[in-house]
Amino acid sequence: MFKRAKLQTLKARVKKTRKFIQVILGPRQVGKTTIVNQLLNEINILS
Repeated sequence: MFKRAKLQTLKARVKKTRKFIQVILGPRQVGKTTIVNQLLNEINILS
């Protein structure tokens, strides 16, 4: 699977202790769902 370039940035933001919601915005079909799924797999929320 193709690793999105912003995956590490998103991962660092999610792991910070802030209590803010992270919003993923962008046009249709650019990989928003893919990057979220990759993030969830890397931080072991999904198996």
